[in-house]
Parts: sequence; structure tokens; C-alpha cells
Amino acid sequence: MARPFFTIRYSRHALVLIAVLAISAVLDTVFWRHAIHSLETTAIQALTTAQENGWKVETTPLHRGGWPFGAWVEFDQMSATHKASHDTPYDAGWAGERIRLGGSWISLLRSELPLSLGGHQAARLVLDEGIVTLLAPSLEISFRNLQSLTFSAPQLSLSFSGKWPDRQIFTKSLSGRFIRFPGARADDTRLGITARATEINGFPLPYGVSTDLQDGRLAMALTAASSSSAGRSLLDLTSYKRLLLQEASASPASSSKDNRIALTGALTLPAQTGTLTLTVTRWHELATQLLDRPNLESRLAPDLREMLQKLLQRATVQPGEKEHPFSISIPVANGLILPDAPAISTLLSQKFQAP
Repeated sequence: MARPFFTIRYSRHALVLIAVLAISAVLDTVFWRHAIHSLETTAIQALTTAQENGWKVETTPLHRGGWPFGAWVEFDQMSATHKASHDTPYDAGWAGERIRLGGSWISLLRSELPLSLGGHQAARLVLDEGIVTLLAPSLEISFRNLQSLTFSAPQLSLSFSGKWPDRQIFTKSLSGRFIRFPGARADDTRLGITARATEINGFPLPYGVSTDLQDGRLAMALTAASSSSAGRSLLDLTSYKRLLLQEASASPASSSKDNRIALTGALTLPAQTGTLTLTVTRWHELATQLLDRPNLESRLAPDLREMLQKLLQRATVQPGEKEHPFSISIPVANGLILPDAPAISTLLSQKFQAP
């Protein structure tokens, strides 16, 4: 008689489990349909807004997925182009693969909506005869609204051409955030940018020199020129009054992270005129490494090479003695860095042990 008793009891447990799973599946399907409708609405609104702002967008059909562990809508391919106009003085283009809006239930429960660009991405911007090309194997974006956006990319390539010298920069483990203030009044912050990368290869330096960096950090803000800037493109330099560079720093790849090179300062826009401050920690070691590399030393201008040699001769650091950071103000006019001859002359004429 014991066997039927246990059989009936386990059968009841199985029925309860089946009922729970069936109810869960029904609820999951209901939530999935609701989420899909919301995601499709968001995607269509974004495409409509882009077209209203002068973008020509072409996509493959939108398809759904994610059930039962989440919800997402995805375009297999998408391309967008923008022609320059009076209000938006730039040409731009973008082509991407696997553009997915949404994700797992856990990601959808967060305050920011995930956008995954899982395939190859390519973008180009032409602004005032300068060309910037961006390539990335994948890109992750999350946003709460159009005013706050975070991004990350395992690898990213930036190429500069046109009126700019041909340069190509590679980054690894890049992440950052854009914060936009559309209603900013004059002199208030209109756009804020922060970014960080574990590696930066091919970073351009003055005198045609490039180098590899690590632990690169960027923090900057752009203030509005006037209250009428709200409706203008973020790429329109005339809509900004000042660029406030709070931090642009990195360490040479061949040295420890304690060796930092940092730029801070402010520039007026669109003239791109102002003053930057260059600060270098453990500069003596960095200058020695620079002059010990023939491929770099040969590309330095004679005046810069002579300045570094004199600095190294005048500045001696005793073993165990703490080296003070080296700082110098750098004037900038029309986007070009100008040598500060009086400051360099004063620096070279000093008698000191460590700057």
C-alpha cells in the first residue's frame, strides 16, 4: 500500500511544478510582448527622428527575439548618411551590423536601455575639410534618454585625413559617457564627455612623433555660446563658447603608470585659442627614454632636442630623492600649439636640481 501513496504524492508535486512552469511561461510571454512593443516603438521613433534631422536611413527588416530570457528587436544591417546643410555643416555616414535594442530581463530592469552593435561598425565624419573615420568590431551603448549615454568598445580605430595630417590611432578597452544639456544657457555646459582606455597605440605628438600610451583618461566640457544654441547640431563649433579640458592624461606604454603626462586648460571656440598646461611626472626618466630612442630623436626638431638635452644636464635627481612634476604653459592659436619661447628661456636659465 506504501507504493501508491508515494506515487500519488510525487504526482501531485509534478502537477504543481507543471502548473507553476505553465503560469511562468504565460507571464513571460505577456511581458515579452509588452517589452517588444515598447522596443519597436522606441526603434521606429529613433529612425523617424533621424530622418527628420536630415539623415537618410536604410535598414533590413526588424525582427524580434529574446524569449524566454529577455526581449530585443534587431536589424541585421543598417546604414545612414547625412549631407551638409546650412544648419548642420558636416557630411557623415555610418554602416553597421547586428544593431540590437534590448537584452536580457536583468539588463531591461536597469534604468538604462541597452543598445548592442554586435557586428562590424564603420563611421565617417567630414567637417571643415577634415575627415575622421571610425572602425570598431563591436560597440555597447546604454542610455536612459538622449541626454545621457554610456558606451564601451573592446577595440576601436580612429583615422584622420583631409586637412589634418594622416594619422591612425588604435584603442583597447575604451569606455566613456556623453552628457548633453539641450536647454543650456550661455556659458553653461552644453556637452560633457568622459572616456578611458587601457591602451592607445599611435597617439600623435608634436613634431611628427607618435607613441604608445596606457591608461588614457579624458574629461572635458563644452559651454554653450548662447541660449539659441539649443537647436543646433552638437558638431557645430559655432554653437560652443569654450572648451574646458579638465583632464587629458596617460602613461607611456614602456613605463610604469606613475609616469603621467597630462594636459589641462581652456580654449575659446570656434577660434580654438587659449592656453593649455602640460604637466609631466617623473619627466626626467621620460626625457631620457625619448633621447635614447634613435627613431624618435631623429624626428625631433633641433630646438626641442636641444631643450631636452639642456634640461637633463641642469636637472639632476639624487637617488632616493623625490622628483617634482614638470609643468609648462602652452599657448594655442587657431588650433595650433605655439612654442612659448619666454617660458622655455626662463626654464633653461634657472639653476636647479629638480624642477
